[in-house]
Amino acid sequence: MRYKAVVFDFFGTLTVASPPAERVAAITAVAEAIGAPPEEFRTLWWQTWPERCVGAMGDFATALADVAGRLGVPASAAQIAAATEIRRTGERTFRGLRHDAVSTLRTLREWNVNTALISDCTDELPDEWSTVEVAPYVQVPVFSFTARLKKPDPRIFALACEGLGVEPADCLFVGDGGSDELAGATAAGMTAVRVLDEGTEHHRFEPVEWSGPRIASLSEVLDLVSTP
Repeated sequence: MRYKAVVFDFFGTLTVASPPAERVAAITAVAEAIGAPPEEFRTLWWQTWPERCVGAMGDFATALADVAGRLGVPASAAQIAAATEIRRTGERTFRGLRHDAVSTLRTLREWNVNTALISDCTDELPDEWSTVEVAPYVQVPVFSFTARLKKPDPRIFALACEGLGVEPADCLFVGDGGSDELAGATAAGMTAVRVLDEGTEHHRFEPVEWSGPRIASLSEVLDLVSTP
């Protein structure tokens, strides 16, 4: 095999990219549940992403109470609890897998190719990871929320390699390009490839700058791994 391990991003890579409008609607529903002005709430919520995804603001409920306080919104414990459940339910809808995600990961494991995951996320994904269909095929899941690191910090890529017991040079990193992850993986010593969105680029919040290799589907990872 050309690589000893494959490290995957999660959102937009193993999953189908979610249209921005759906993300906006989901966070608007949270704002409305605590009685916050939706536009002001969304702006501050997204501004706090770098802190929230490394656990610096605690879990979702704690972060939500913090943001509500900054906005001067007197959200009650019951409102926070209701909004937290809305968030959890909404996040599950964004975990729809690409059609070839399970088959690709299963084949890699059958080939004894190590697999890891690096995802920038808040507490919902690590809490419910065992319920995700690809979880049994991922040996080392690394979540920014629990690692207290986010991409493109080279240390988060090192955590995946250390967990698998492989050198970065022996790893293929597969991602859709968010969080500057492709450049980050390359800087960490991995070979990076971008998997294109299923559909169109309008599913992205921001364009991806990447001149390196691209693939149109996850199943093409198998060719990259098996080609000498």
